[in-house]
Amino acid sequence: MVTRLIRRRRTPRARGVAVGITLVSAVLVALVGTAVVNAYVAERTLQAATEDTYTYVGDLMAERVSGVADAVADVVVGTVAEIERHGDALDGELFLDAMVTQLDREPAAGSIFVADPDGRVMLLAPFDDGYVTLEVTPIAGNRTHVVRTEYDADLEVITAREADDDYTVTDRTWFRAGLEADELVWSDPYISVRTGEVAVSPVLAARVDGEVVAIVGADLDLDLLGGLLEDIPLGGDARAFILASDGSVIAAPAGARDDVRRALDAGMTVPDAADLGLPQGTLVPHAPEDGTPPASPPPEAAGEGSAPPDVSNNVVVERAMDPDTGIDWVLHLDADPAALAPAVSSMKRVTMVVTGVSIALVVAAALIALRLYRPLRMMRQRAETDALTRLANRYDFQRRGRAILRAAQAGGDDALMVLFDLDGLKRANDEFGHDAGDTVLAAVGDALRESVRSRDMAARIGGDEFAAIITLRDGAQPVDIARRLRDNVARVVSRSCAAGAQVGVTAGFAVASEAGFDLRPLQSAADQALVAGKKVHKGRTYAPGHEQGPGPQVPAGSVPLD
Repeated sequence: MVTRLIRRRRTPRARGVAVGITLVSAVLVALVGTAVVNAYVAERTLQAATEDTYTYVGDLMAERVSGVADAVADVVVGTVAEIERHGDALDGELFLDAMVTQLDREPAAGSIFVADPDGRVMLLAPFDDGYVTLEVTPIAGNRTHVVRTEYDADLEVITAREADDDYTVTDRTWFRAGLEADELVWSDPYISVRTGEVAVSPVLAARVDGEVVAIVGADLDLDLLGGLLEDIPLGGDARAFILASDGSVIAAPAGARDDVRRALDAGMTVPDAADLGLPQGTLVPHAPEDGTPPASPPPEAAGEGSAPPDVSNNVVVERAMDPDTGIDWVLHLDADPAALAPAVSSMKRVTMVVTGVSIALVVAAALIALRLYRPLRMMRQRAETDALTRLANRYDFQRRGRAILRAAQAGGDDALMVLFDLDGLKRANDEFGHDAGDTVLAAVGDALRESVRSRDMAARIGGDEFAAIITLRDGAQPVDIARRLRDNVARVVSRSCAAGAQVGVTAGFAVASEAGFDLRPLQSAADQALVAGKKVHKGRTYAPGHEQGPGPQVPAGSVPLD
């Protein structure tokens, strides 16, 4: 009897121990399996993150390059318009003034040059604090007579020198490209006679009564383009180059400019990727705007002997520009995958603990979330979004703004708040109607959404008052960012409708490191800068410190930001 009782007492306990051991073993096996799966997933995730990062950086850099190229192309189009309006390609102070206006309007243009079909050329370029012109006139025996004139900022002649040369414009790449095309085209890279550097130009023929009277071009400032390539967000060892479709080097980052110069000196021709020792990479077509993935390139697109990117070494990708821009350039990217996604790269060293209960909870939560996601998302969007501008409203601005400031402070970053006020909106409403005013407000929303990153935010906080909060990483200049935001908004507003042309934009800004990381004091500092600045001059960007004395003035020792 006693033996039976003991057995009855021990049997359930033994079974419990066995079940517990089985469960522990199962959990251990699951953890080991999860660790193995996690290592594999980390590898695949690193590869996917590398591709996603390249896609993002490729789109970002292509957009920046296209913006600079479009700006220089606008200079050419504007100059052609002046020629076609006056019917005179090269003569007259009026035309010189027009060229100066075009050049001053766009710093991305290194020079403007105009040639007539007979080979006469006039070139205008910045020089010291003024300008310099080169007037080239053909003379006998394939020779040309060159007059070099230096001007001060007021276009008063400083010096003028004359000499003969054997420069022939009709042999130049840009001249032939412009003469043969019916619309604006980009020349192949060539060596500039003026600077001895690689140059590339948009060119367009000016026509009067159907006849070509001039070929107009402009040098793209490759130093500026190189600066954009230097700022590529792919880690310190990353490199980016802009190549022509045949592999010729158009632009290089500042660190590689000496290599380009040495290649120029050695061959006296435009260097190509091989001259600089650039590795070949897979050519990725530009992604269509509808979001569909680009078609996979054929094997030969990467070049003979090239291999697909290998995440165990530096990844090399050559991304085609958007064909709609009319520019057949290629963006060459070369970076270490560990620098692209350092957090993902370290995942292989991390053991993730996953249990069956957590998986079940995740699955259950996912099922519930799927059922509630759409209605909750719609409700939240309606509660947090301004219906007209599709920006965050005042409520969401306060909620998310505090979160952004806390995150910036915790991460050791600074933060920038910019407030915008529309000048003359009421007058535009009265003259053109409230529908036109709504169009202006919607345009502000479009401009801010395009200018602000997803991790930052822009909001409409009043009738014609807007705000943006930007996280500032190391090296970011709040003055430049605030001015660029105001300029973008002002440009979009002025082009939105007839009413927009009468509406100005004034901005005031403050940085959290000076005003504090609390939303209210930071907003108050930016608002004070805005209010004080508007008393000085509307349509500009102001930092804290502007005051109103007996008359509109700027405090001693400071100047308006734009």
